[in-house]
Amino acid sequence: MATSIYASTPETTNSNRASRILLGPCTDQLRDVLRHRVPPANFHHVLTHNRSNLPSLTKPQRDLILPRSGRYSGDYSDMDISLLYLLLRNICNISPHTKGWGNTPDVSDSSLSASIDRIREARNRVVHSSSTILTQTEFNLLLAEIKMAVIAMDSYLGNINHYEMAVDFLLTETMDPEQDVFIQQLKKQVEEEKITKEIVTKLEKQVHGNTPVLDLVLLQ
Repeated sequence: MATSIYASTPETTNSNRASRILLGPCTDQLRDVLRHRVPPANFHHVLTHNRSNLPSLTKPQRDLILPRSGRYSGDYSDMDISLLYLLLRNICNISPHTKGWGNTPDVSDSSLSASIDRIREARNRVVHSSSTILTQTEFNLLLAEIKMAVIAMDSYLGNINHYEMAVDFLLTETMDPEQDVFIQQLKKQVEEEKITKEIVTKLEKQVHGNTPVLDLVLLQ
């Protein structure tokens, strides 16, 4: 039987492994950072007082944290990287790193905001990589960025190396070579953000010409 051109390779496995790391321990760690800054019991109060600081949300994000009836009562375990980033950046009073939120941090910067931005950038690199593959060199560089962020946030949370160990576990965990569900989940997050950003940009132009009026910080 001829080998299919679509068969999994070490490169596609790298991409899927990186996606699993980002969707697993990296997302859980960001949830813990949010819990540390804003305990779930205080979320509604903090959100209400910082609502004007938030950029436009996607419909799923808005339905989750600003339901039409009642209020959000979860523990953040239902929040993905996209929403966590927006909340950490806009309602948690975390100081921006030297390059500013939304920009690539200095290589030696281990501040909390730099670590959060590194996870955002790692997510975007996996999603935007051509043909959903990562060469071994690309994977190693990506992993170095992720681990720098994870180690710094482990230190911030005071949990020794909890999430670093989780990342290391997934580096050796057997991966199903045919399964690409993880990369597809990341792509869905970015696609929803892209659609919302396009809608907001059109509305801004209609109402205010070409002058932006929102501090739009959707991941790019």
